[in-house]
Amino acid sequence: MIEVLLASAVIGTVLVTWSARNFFRKDGNDGHKEEPLPEKVVQIPLAAVSRTWKLNDCKALNGDVVDLRDLSVVWREPEAEKSASPQPRPTFRIKEIDEFFSELVEKRRAIKGVRRTIIVKILKMLDEEGDCPSVVRKNEKEVENKYPEETFSLLTTIPLYRHSLRVARKCAAKVRQEVMLPDLFIVSLAHDLGKIPSYHERLYSTGDHPLISLVALNNIPEYASLPNRTELDRIIRGHHSMKPDNQLTDLLKHCDQEARREELAALVGNVIDRDKASAKTGSDIPRKPNPLTTTEKPSGKKTKPTEEEREHPLGDIESQELPTPVAQELPSWFDADVILAAVKKRINQLEETPRGTRWTAVSTNHGVVFANPDGLWKAIKEVSGNDPAILAADADETAKRNFLYTVVWELSKSRDAIATDYVAAKYYTTQATIVTGAGKGFTSLLVPFRVEAFGETDSSLEEKKSSRLRQMVREIRPKQVEVETCVI
Repeated sequence: MIEVLLASAVIGTVLVTWSARNFFRKDGNDGHKEEPLPEKVVQIPLAAVSRTWKLNDCKALNGDVVDLRDLSVVWREPEAEKSASPQPRPTFRIKEIDEFFSELVEKRRAIKGVRRTIIVKILKMLDEEGDCPSVVRKNEKEVENKYPEETFSLLTTIPLYRHSLRVARKCAAKVRQEVMLPDLFIVSLAHDLGKIPSYHERLYSTGDHPLISLVALNNIPEYASLPNRTELDRIIRGHHSMKPDNQLTDLLKHCDQEARREELAALVGNVIDRDKASAKTGSDIPRKPNPLTTTEKPSGKKTKPTEEEREHPLGDIESQELPTPVAQELPSWFDADVILAAVKKRINQLEETPRGTRWTAVSTNHGVVFANPDGLWKAIKEVSGNDPAILAADADETAKRNFLYTVVWELSKSRDAIATDYVAAKYYTTQATIVTGAGKGFTSLLVPFRVEAFGETDSSLEEKKSSRLRQMVREIRPKQVEVETCVI
């Protein structure tokens, strides 16, 4: 009974207070009219939320734990769109695109309104023009210029629409929160739109395919009006960056690379199976050239005459802020002795290439053999057995550096093959000055091997130097031994 009386008293107090406040508002005798509080709009960048997309919750900026479903209002379409009539199902010419729409888009509650329209339009673009090759190299800035001719030729057989769908599926598989799918599908399906000939042919001199992709995507009115368009632009623009600026860019880059490795694995497998089948049918049956073993012939273009004019071993990236290399798991084919043998046969040898005369490794008279990182990479590729991960890394400088770092320090640990006095613990090359026969010096980044690792002496290796090589490289001087001066 007491509890009932107390409850009645509390309810009565609340009603009296409410009535009094309501009376003063109407009467205006309090001299103050309460204005409705403005709705507080909180904008949270997609990248900030994505930092913990693998979990079922994320941390807001103030450190509190908030379920991502509560934050999903950030991506919800305006309320007015909820009453809009259902959009008709689009039709697609290519079966794989139609299946992608049915499985991953059509019945997803999170994919609706403007973003659904954008996704459908991107799929339509891929359906109508996406049967073009998934690799391009017309612009000099294209990362795919780094693929050797044989690898590039293989990848031209993968149509753009198939590669884009594969990347989008991988993005969807790595994200647990449905609310993130619309924007992830937009960037993953559109990240290579710049490779479509109607865009690439017209704009290839303007920039590489990520920039051209943004031109194509921003031609979609609904996309151009998205409130987070700038952020999505940044994700697409940076999907080949060595150091992605946020988690979503890193996710797109990772999925893109993973898709490439799978594609190359299938293509290499097909080549091997074809060669085996051809061998069984008899040698009198003509066989197609194996694109993985074709020797690249020098072109008729003017070549650079001497090593001193050679491009920097790391190309244009030498001036970029480089991420610290990360050790990788060694592949099953790794054999330290075989790799050292592949490097040894290149010491003090010259190679004629389409870009001019090159050397891979040069000995010195102080017990060190300096190898060009690109030359070491060639030796690794030679013994890798066309490992798809190695083939794909030709166009992924981060993956290449990670693997070179792993190999160099494994050779140091297992064979004491590296002159570690010249290399800092987190790097794999040293900065050195190469002095030519004419006395001209230039700086390069080289891997320092110990002569003993090759079972040779300084004098025995010096005897293998030709007069032309001596003119190209008279001396190699490490910049400094101190750790803080080592780079890469």
